[in-house]
Amino acid sequence: MNSLTNAFRISSCVFGGYKNILPGRSTWLRPIQICSYKKTAEERLGIEKPKRPLTPFFKFMAQMRPALLAKNPSISSKEAISWTSKHWQQLDVETKTQMTKEYEKDLEDYKKIKELYQSSLTEQQKEDIKKLKEEMAAAKEKRKLKAEYKELGRPKKSMSSYILYMMSRKDTSQANDFKSYQEKVKADWLQLPESERKKYEKQAQEQMNKYKKDLEGWEMKMISIGRSDLVRQKPTPKKRSKSIKNE
Repeated sequence: MNSLTNAFRISSCVFGGYKNILPGRSTWLRPIQICSYKKTAEERLGIEKPKRPLTPFFKFMAQMRPALLAKNPSISSKEAISWTSKHWQQLDVETKTQMTKEYEKDLEDYKKIKELYQSSLTEQQKEDIKKLKEEMAAAKEKRKLKAEYKELGRPKKSMSSYILYMMSRKDTSQANDFKSYQEKVKADWLQLPESERKKYEKQAQEQMNKYKKDLEGWEMKMISIGRSDLVRQKPTPKKRSKSIKNE
């Protein structure tokens, strides 16, 4: 491992983690060191990227979290933040000043290492990072839209005749190898008598008709509350241009 890569790894742990900065300050503060971070585009590509240091408050929150969860494992995130904020306000000025100074020092070190990191990237790596970030942003928007659909009660799409047949089977719970089970179901479906298959096709069509009707009603409701952005965009038919014959 070269020295630059090693510097990146150390910065990710030390600057993004928690150092023992409050020994003996309070009985309810137990200094710990963590090295946790979100999965970034760079990490997915196997590229070492320095982490920005945590602010004093978030360092304090990271330090308090283990003790808080030990006392109350079922505490919600909202309650945990409220509890931490209350104790942060009670923290003495001297300790906060010390934490701020160390944060500023870590931030200066981070900026220097970040410059080295950016200059070490190849053009191909920069292009790969940019492309992956765009894909991740698009996936995030898709998840956000899906959650919004669920919250606003958008009707779920109906199932196909094949899926209805699969769900009607009694051996679903006994499937250990799902891939092999799918192959077996597919083979059985192809050998199913036409009269039996038509039953599932009819059921699927009935569900599809209901889905379309429910969806239209839901979209009308969205328009009425000013959420036309959630309504499907129907293609506008192109107008035929009149051909002009040359004399």
